[in-house]
Amino acid sequence: MNRIYKGFTTLALGLALVATTAAVASADVSDSRKALYESELAQNLAGQAARTEAAVERARALERQAGAVAAQPVAEDQNDRLLRGIEAAQAERTQTAVEQARAGERTLVPVVTIAAPQPVPAAPGRDVDLVAIALLGLVAGLIGGATVVAGTAVNRRRHRVVAA
Repeated sequence: MNRIYKGFTTLALGLALVATTAAVASADVSDSRKALYESELAQNLAGQAARTEAAVERARALERQAGAVAAQPVAEDQNDRLLRGIEAAQAERTQTAVEQARAGERTLVPVVTIAAPQPVPAAPGRDVDLVAIALLGLVAGLIGGATVVAGTAVNRRRHRVVAA
């Protein structure tokens, strides 16, 4: 086999290496993106359910508290009227929060989370660049082919028989 065919063979092997590396990397990237999406979705839904439950519990506690306060008849003065106004405003805010929570339950639309914790990546290589992998495989194949050709040339020169 002469040097040209060996060079073409080495180039073909390098290109095959690039193709398989790129195919594996693209499959890995799509799987990791899908897993990351599913984990973020589950985390958002769990957070929304917890926030809704907490809002409902706060509303019920305030309703119980307001019911207990209203059951005690006493003489009313300016401070009592001021306190009643504050309690009414707080009850109004609580009622608004409960209505929003119930509306969120009815629509089942994911709530945008502003201060969400960073999700744990599903796979360790989610920032894989396919072009960089292809170029790296191509360069590695070319370097490997060049070393094979250079090694073959050195061996030929070493074993030449000099005619006397």
